[in-house]
Amino acid sequence: MPDKAKHMIDGVRDERYCEIIPVVRRGIHLVATVYNTFGLNDCPPETWDKITEPAMKKRFNALKVVLNGPRHFVMDSIAAAGDTAGKTVDIEGMGLTARATINVGLADLRSKPYRERTINRETRYLFRANQPVFLLVRPDGVRYVMQSYAQMIDKSLSYNDLPTLGSRLKLPAGWRYEIMKPDSDLLLGAQGKATVVQDDLDNTYQKLD
Repeated sequence: MPDKAKHMIDGVRDERYCEIIPVVRRGIHLVATVYNTFGLNDCPPETWDKITEPAMKKRFNALKVVLNGPRHFVMDSIAAAGDTAGKTVDIEGMGLTARATINVGLADLRSKPYRERTINRETRYLFRANQPVFLLVRPDGVRYVMQSYAQMIDKSLSYNDLPTLGSRLKLPAGWRYEIMKPDSDLLLGAQGKATVVQDDLDNTYQKLD
């Protein structure tokens, strides 16, 4: 397949961002569009803290809106397929761009911890060699790579907490939290679809194996 990525954005490890995810009805389906601040701003707290779900439901004519943030990236670089990015919107003077879509049921929008879901996007994440990569590992050996940590359930969670995060997670039986430092760059791709899970602190991981 040809490489659709127009550019690679470097230096994003521990960069703050936020997402607004309105859910609208399209025919018989419910579709969530993920708008995020990445590449536009770092989601200023003084702006983000003023945004409310009722106001966003009205703004997007949505059935439900999830305010997903603040979050921080854990990879080193992001390559975004430029032809899949949607429109940019302005919320309280803060720009956000549509980056992904998800077919959902309202009850499933915030997925249960450690349960897979599929999102439509083509973003690729690069983890540099010899830099820490944080993993969830299922009993069957399937691995999920952390792509972002969240400051919603634990508002004080920081990058420096990630090496010892496993002791705080309520992992399902047989699951493990691990850290690796790859010998070569690790590219985590998504050709149209990505499989993700979240832990019980809302940190997000993408399936590697």
